[in-house]
Amino acid sequence: MEVPPTVREHAGVPLLVGIGGGLFATHVWHAIGEEESAATFLLGIVAPMLFAAGVVGGGVWLWRRDTDGEYALRVRSWSAVGAAVLAVGGVLVILYQQQYGVVMDEQAFVVVNAASGGALLGFIVGVYDIRQRRAEERATRLTRQLTVLNRVLRHDIRTNANVIQGNASLLTEESVDTDEKADTIRQQATDLVKLGKQARSVEQILTTEEVDRESQELTPTVEACCERVRRDNPSAEIDVSLPPTVPVVAHRLIDSALANVIENAVEHNDKETPRVRVETEPVSRNGTDYVELRVADNGPGIAESEIEVLKRGYETDLEHTSGLGLWLVSWIVARSGGEVRFEENDPEGSVVCLRLARADGGARSVGGSDTAAPAV
Repeated sequence: MEVPPTVREHAGVPLLVGIGGGLFATHVWHAIGEEESAATFLLGIVAPMLFAAGVVGGGVWLWRRDTDGEYALRVRSWSAVGAAVLAVGGVLVILYQQQYGVVMDEQAFVVVNAASGGALLGFIVGVYDIRQRRAEERATRLTRQLTVLNRVLRHDIRTNANVIQGNASLLTEESVDTDEKADTIRQQATDLVKLGKQARSVEQILTTEEVDRESQELTPTVEACCERVRRDNPSAEIDVSLPPTVPVVAHRLIDSALANVIENAVEHNDKETPRVRVETEPVSRNGTDYVELRVADNGPGIAESEIEVLKRGYETDLEHTSGLGLWLVSWIVARSGGEVRFEENDPEGSVVCLRLARADGGARSVGGSDTAAPAV
């Protein structure tokens, strides 16, 4: 029977603490119920008790680091395997001694002592395992992101440069509308500057190894982005409907993601009057409260092929997105531990949904995994 996702997400740490706690309680019972010499007490009770306490402390450590549920389950599995292997080893030693007429005292506690050492050893191996897996996942993700960045920069810079060069060469002809060509050159140069800023944000994401999250207020950030877009696009109608306070846990570059979503809703809109509505909805999933920021527009919508490329996580020469904007949004939200979803707007346009975990209060650093993927 398949384990429900909710159980898999939250079961790792409690099971690990349960293993350590059960072993620790057994050692306490042994210590209370038996009279032992000092050496036997230290080696046969205190040392295994410390091993078991180490497993409990390791579980708490994983919880405080907000370790991903799948990773916590792997550590728990390693710890359980370690305990089982050394416990079986203890049983085999006892049976071996019996073959020579040696009967060990308190055989059950000998097995439990071995299991405690195995549980701690398994925990250490498990932590090493998930660190290696994280490193491998990060290397794969980094390779894909660099491939996307390289393709977009080569394509967009080459395209913009060709347009600038072509229009600049036409300025020498007397029959050409110089104002129109100058405006085209100016727009292409502006696009290159924007591309440079996006590339800089991507660089900050790629060169940061640790997940950099903190508690932030979403409302003032969104309002500032909308105000900036209104100044640059006077014909646009942007309606913002947000509560006074919307605390979320997000990457420190979340403002870049918000700005890209709102700017794209206006700049890629083919209507004479672009209309954008920004609102939030509370969402609860697996016992965690989220805030979903919804940016709806009346434009042509986002091509399904681009959404599929974002879900896949990499581009090809035949399948790619139109620029860095959506990639930047996807990567920043993923680093925030959130999700990006795309919906169709009724009767036309699209809705970009950014789902972020709701924060409890003041600014704080938050650990965790950065492997959340776009959802559709």
